[in-house]
Amino acid sequence: MTELILIGIGVIIGAIICFNGYKIFRVCLAVLGGMLGYILGDFICNLAQGQGQPVSLLARLLITGIPAIALAIASFALYMKALIGLTALFCAYFVYKDYGSLFPGNGPSKALMSLLAGFVAGLLLGVIVYFAQKWTICFFTAFLGARIIASATAPFLWGLLKDNQYALYFQDTLLGTRITETPALTASFIIVAFTAAGLVVQLKSSKKRK
Repeated sequence: MTELILIGIGVIIGAIICFNGYKIFRVCLAVLGGMLGYILGDFICNLAQGQGQPVSLLARLLITGIPAIALAIASFALYMKALIGLTALFCAYFVYKDYGSLFPGNGPSKALMSLLAGFVAGLLLGVIVYFAQKWTICFFTAFLGARIIASATAPFLWGLLKDNQYALYFQDTLLGTRITETPALTASFIIVAFTAAGLVVQLKSSKKRK
């Protein structure tokens, strides 16, 4: 039940950003900053646990909550000044988490390559959004919202599909056997579909306001 509630919350937040991001772009940047702050805190907690250091529930809440709130406030306050950095960090994490297994190499070198590729792509996207504005803001927020929806729903949907041999064959054929038993392909379909839909809706709604 708790899992379904969290999925529902993720879908609602993602849909608002995906289909209305241009109108509330400043809020979207705050949400992105909060997400990155939480990811940073969660990484620190996992790193400490990996070194044999216990992390209590209260400590985890503080370590994840403080950076999340701080980065959300900073992103909202700085607005466009924070855009390029946030976009670069978000894309680095996105590529590393969802598509890191597609990169050659092993261990740290593979992780570094995926992070670097995502970071560079994010820098380029951030610069384009900063200077081109309107349609790229629509695209960026549609993508961000789609990514949130995928994060919330893909693991659940893949859990329903992974025992289906056709689904396994389809994923293996497109992305290779190295990422079998992950929701990467499911997430990719969700991201592409909702990004396209969100972009179309936002561009149409922005034209109507003129």
